[in-house]
Amino acid sequence: MQFKTLVFFFLISASSFGQEIGIVKNGNYSIKLLKIDKLFSFTYSDLNSKNSNDVNSFDFPNIDTMYQIVMDGFDYHNDHQVIVQTSKDTIVKFDFKKVNGEKMLMIRQRSLLSKKLSTSTFFTKDEIIKLFGNS
Repeated sequence: MQFKTLVFFFLISASSFGQEIGIVKNGNYSIKLLKIDKLFSFTYSDLNSKNSNDVNSFDFPNIDTMYQIVMDGFDYHNDHQVIVQTSKDTIVKFDFKKVNGEKMLMIRQRSLLSKKLSTSTFFTKDEIIKLFGNS
């Protein structure tokens, strides 16, 4: 009986972590792209937290659509924001800003239920391309 419980726990644990597609580190902060079952997930360090190990995440169903949204954001000349509702209670804002002459992306996420706001560090276009890897 104990063996079955252990196997069940392992299967549940393995599926909750998913397959890592890519990771980018920026000092103490990072962003990961994961595939969990039929969904994809961005998991990133939260700048708003006092602990750099605190992470936040959001899921999306189509990696190609998300890639296109992000890459189009880098190609637009002005600083701007793209707002996406990823679930009924999660709003994600992709902030594109020029920092030292280079277009950068910062992710801001708001949970409508908990009213929590989280923010990633800035990432370059090359870092985001690396994050998506060969997906």
